[in-house]
Amino acid sequence: MILTFFRFELREQLRSPLLWLLAFLFAALAFAAASSEAVQIGGGVNNVHSNAPIVIARFMGIFTMMGMLVSTLFVSNALLRDFELGTSELIFASPIKRRDYLAGRILAAICASLVVYLIIALGIFLGPFMPWVDKARVGPVSLASYAWTFTWIVLPNVLFTTALLSLLAALTRSILWVYIGLVGYFVLYGVSASLLSDIDNVWVATLTEPLGMRALGRTVRYWAAEQSNTRLPEVAGYLLANRALWLGVAAVLFTATFALFRTERTGSGRRRWGRRQAVASADAP
Repeated sequence: MILTFFRFELREQLRSPLLWLLAFLFAALAFAAASSEAVQIGGGVNNVHSNAPIVIARFMGIFTMMGMLVSTLFVSNALLRDFELGTSELIFASPIKRRDYLAGRILAAICASLVVYLIIALGIFLGPFMPWVDKARVGPVSLASYAWTFTWIVLPNVLFTTALLSLLAALTRSILWVYIGLVGYFVLYGVSASLLSDIDNVWVATLTEPLGMRALGRTVRYWAAEQSNTRLPEVAGYLLANRALWLGVAAVLFTATFALFRTERTGSGRRRWGRRQAVASADAP
């Protein structure tokens, strides 16, 4: 049953023109940043190549922050569409498990998000090959850099953001409130970044940033240009601790989502049925 819900939801997500529009808009921005110094989004500086492994990791990390707006759309559609359209009663009238419904829908939202990031990565990959790009600023192509980035930056961030948005959707049952919650998250993220920028405790500063960019920056802080151009960061120390912590937080958020999700509309279900029964009894002669 999980696979059935997954296939249906992923097909619905991939049919959405908005998904492809947003994906290619982000990819165009990534392409511009990778192929021109006029657009700066975590690109190489000084002697660091524009397609160096660390630059790719920073690029994709920043886009996972920007892409939360897209992930909100996927998660809201996956978990709230049936309630917005009034079809939830038909679905849950059949003997299906809430667990199967949620797991299939959430997995589809995660896969839809990863499709967007794959298209963004394609934009980053193609940028340095453009004829106007100074070839001295371009290093050898390394697909391992993209694999490492998706494994340790993109996927953990997608899991965390999807878990957070899923919990907001389960609690509020409102797309509007999910977006309001996301705005609140952005505000807290900016305030915490400002407050922790000068903190002396490095572990606190790196562990409290959920997207891993501060831990990544601390890991490669003293790298020379040659190291940045050729090496991938070692997954240890700050980076490993950060990724483990926030994957654990994501697991807790998913668990809370499964526990708090209700199949009835607000004001419907057993309580509404009970009220109707009470009214009917009162009106009876």
